[in-house]
Amino acid sequence: MLMRLRRPTTLVLTALLPASLALAACGSDSSDGVKGFDAVSISGQVGEAPKLDWKDTMTAEKAESKVVTKGDGDALKKGDLVRVEFTLADGWTHQVAYDSYDDTKLSTLVRVGTPKEPQSLTDLLAIGLDGQIKAGQTVGTRIAVAVGSDVAFGNYFGSQAASLLAGLNIGNEDGMLYVADIVGLAQPQGTAQTAPAWAPKIVEKDGVPTGLDFKGVPAANGELRVAVLTKGEGPAIKDGQQALVNYLGQLAKGKKPFDESFSKGGFTATLGGKEASVVKGWSKALVGQTAGSRVILEIPPKLGYGDKAQGEDIPANSTLYFVIDILDVADPEPKPEPTDTASPSGTPSGTPSSTGTPSGTPSEGSSN
Repeated sequence: MLMRLRRPTTLVLTALLPASLALAACGSDSSDGVKGFDAVSISGQVGEAPKLDWKDTMTAEKAESKVVTKGDGDALKKGDLVRVEFTLADGWTHQVAYDSYDDTKLSTLVRVGTPKEPQSLTDLLAIGLDGQIKAGQTVGTRIAVAVGSDVAFGNYFGSQAASLLAGLNIGNEDGMLYVADIVGLAQPQGTAQTAPAWAPKIVEKDGVPTGLDFKGVPAANGELRVAVLTKGEGPAIKDGQQALVNYLGQLAKGKKPFDESFSKGGFTATLGGKEASVVKGWSKALVGQTAGSRVILEIPPKLGYGDKAQGEDIPANSTLYFVIDILDVADPEPKPEPTDTASPSGTPSGTPSSTGTPSGTPSEGSSN
């Protein structure tokens, strides 16, 4: 008989979700299940959530993958950073645990040939795709991956990560099914525009920004300035939405960037509204911009960090320059219904901590 258990381990993955979710009970089933893709039929168009027709409980161990639909786009190379949409379904429950095609979900970034250390919920759930997006595959391709949850999530069955996975009803001996679409390279896609005189030039290596060149650039004028270098054709960012971006930040007198995400694999920001997670200059400049765009920002101190220094790299009253690639946009997650339960101390539940953010992070509060 196929048994479904949960074994806690000692590894901790922090800052994913609150650890208040209870572990689900162990389960059993009268069927021994069917291995891998024989348990399910996959249909639907690339770019849309797949349709899954389950025939039996799916079992899986080591990851195996297959091409469902071959795309006709460019071939991937090792080291490429690609944007991927995916659905994750549990072969035991036949429930969809995660679906990035949903309007409230962002796609994920995968670097071909390099595993990604999870930093967010999406990163954790996408970990079963490690090694399955390969050099030689083409943009527009849909792949399927069958893998055991113990193989995919391994030591992440521990502490907060265990609560997260249990909350999604994922056991540590479940067969997991990924259906993933290779949307494209994580880079601007749209119409090139002429840069204004105030904008620094972008220094690149292998097509990836590595710094900003301020030679001949006039002094900052104390106002927010925005230059669209590539006008994307995707949806425009609305106030309060989330955006998946890559960015690089540097000061005019800085010898190197004070922070960047191009080498790390993306950054998720909430732009505008009460839940904004970035400095005001980002929200003011990026709301209204479209997915696929590359922009350069000149952010005055009043819309940046003001008179507060950020470590040794960003002195007080600094003008900040950023190059930002807008890769994807999503609506915010629906908020749970408010409750009348008050905290014992009388302080409103969920009050942010006073912990500061890392130097250079373009965040007012927390970042993903």
